[in-house]
Amino acid sequence: HMRAKLAQWGGNSSGVNVANIDNLGNVHPDTFWWNYNLGNVLERPFSEIWQDTSDPLMAGFKSHPRPLRGRCGVCSFQDVCGGNTRVRAFQTTGDPWWEDPACYLNDQELNINLEDYEQQQPKPLDLKLRDVRFAS
Repeated sequence: HMRAKLAQWGGNSSGVNVANIDNLGNVHPDTFWWNYNLGNVLERPFSEIWQDTSDPLMAGFKSHPRPLRGRCGVCSFQDVCGGNTRVRAFQTTGDPWWEDPACYLNDQELNINLEDYEQQQPKPLDLKLRDVRFAS
């Protein structure tokens, strides 16, 4: 029963049920993607920005299942966690769909084998990032 409830929830909701609009009107997939803008609500309605899957990151967030690779791509818990926080994979490899480096479960717990994913490599996605400057 619990597994079904968790699968119904679907795990990480970045770009689907979670958004972030910063103080300048920039829309981000969630609060951790501050250096990636999907658009600006001062220039375009949020509803248009949020449904625009011409952006490769948003297309991946909205696809079901997500285009996960590496351990996450073969994991039997994809329906429960949704690949977890994609920004961690992106920050460490350049590939937002690569395995989550913070996943605490081992291959045995995930019901996967090293042979299932060891030949795969991250595929960096050319995302237009912006520099984030903080007040000092």
